[in-house]
Amino acid sequence: MEAIPGIEQLQAEIPAGSPLEQLSAAASLAARLRARGDELLDHFVDAARAGGASWSEIGCSLGTSKQAAQQRFAVLAEPTPGQAPFSLTGPAADVLNVAGDEARALGHHYIRPEHIVLGLLSQPEELAAQALAEVGLTTIAARTQITSELGAFAARPTGSLGIAPQTKRLLALAKAIAGSLRHSCPRTEHILLAAISPKLHSPAATLLAACGASPDRVRDQLVPMILEQRPELAGAFKRRSMLSRFRMRSV
Repeated sequence: MEAIPGIEQLQAEIPAGSPLEQLSAAASLAARLRARGDELLDHFVDAARAGGASWSEIGCSLGTSKQAAQQRFAVLAEPTPGQAPFSLTGPAADVLNVAGDEARALGHHYIRPEHIVLGLLSQPEELAAQALAEVGLTTIAARTQITSELGAFAARPTGSLGIAPQTKRLLALAKAIAGSLRHSCPRTEHILLAAISPKLHSPAATLLAACGASPDRVRDQLVPMILEQRPELAGAFKRRSMLSRFRMRSV
């Protein structure tokens, strides 16, 4: 087996530059390493399941519980009749579906927050896509950045497709935001608000910033668009940043 690169080797991969430029490059490299490690695990979890291993056995091999292994690696199950995954319906549900298609097309094994950004961009009639377009983000730019960060591999039309824990947290926060705005189900703007929430530190926000659409720029664009439709929320936004009020519950 090839030796794992030592810290000196990894440091040598970081190009010369200012300390902050090198920190940014190191963060990018760390994200690629994490993604590659996750893909390695996904591959062998798929192989173990194909070989008849139970989720209890897989959890034991991973040093975790059966439930944790299922939540991390299981195929996205069809929702119970009358229910929707993460309470998503309409265009918001399409966001998750497109995110899954994008993950498969790039050969990834799970839906990450970065794929959710592509899903948001796929709904041009919705507030989230309109806000992202106004700050200059395009699908091509986002996909190029994702490929740079996470790599592109042979497409995976079949096989398990998990939902990364960060994605679950993002969608759970979107549901909380929707509830606070008196919507029964999340909309695309709620998903985008969750993606840029400072409480979440989401990879989606990192992607947006790398494409020149910093969370602050996106928020400054999106909030007035929401208020145009829902002016009664102006007081809540003026009192304090709505995004800072949302704290995560356990997912």
